[in-house]
Amino acid sequence: MVMALPRLVIWHRPRRPRLRLLTGTRPQQAALVLALRPVVREISPTLEAAGLEVSSIAILPTLTGSAGEPLQAEVEQVNGSNSFAIRLAHWVSGTLRRPEEVAGALAEELLGLYRDVAAVTIVRQTPATMPATILVTAEKVAARRDGRSGAAPQPRAAAKEEAEGNVIAFKASPLSNPTNGHAS
Repeated sequence: MVMALPRLVIWHRPRRPRLRLLTGTRPQQAALVLALRPVVREISPTLEAAGLEVSSIAILPTLTGSAGEPLQAEVEQVNGSNSFAIRLAHWVSGTLRRPEEVAGALAEELLGLYRDVAAVTIVRQTPATMPATILVTAEKVAARRDGRSGAAPQPRAAAKEEAEGNVIAFKASPLSNPTNGHAS
């Protein structure tokens, strides 16, 4: 009885597609895994609820279509069933894609697959508009040494120019104790 309980728990664990990394160096593969796992973890239950199964997700160096055109992703249906295999390109048109771009392509393919097979109808779409202040801030984002993006530090004068409103200098309160209530 004690041995059967763990097997029962393992048997009922939701199945996740196998991720196959057939490209990249070890650091690139580690970055891809970190970017792809959350996408798979979030979207897999939705696909399973719709009766779909993604048997594998393969990251290949490149993908080409039947006419030789470069592809970023390819979805293959297995024998007309509800089982699918997804292939993603690490390089597209000679450019190495960042892990976030590969994860975004995977999310688009999984959601597109769900919409196609589950007969989902889009009811409303909102265009992506950005205020001018966000566009200015986006231009100041710089690439860090490890390849991730981070905000570039601004000089103090530039930060003061971007501040909203006026800066008001407060005088020290005559009631406050310079030791902040601590014994000297």
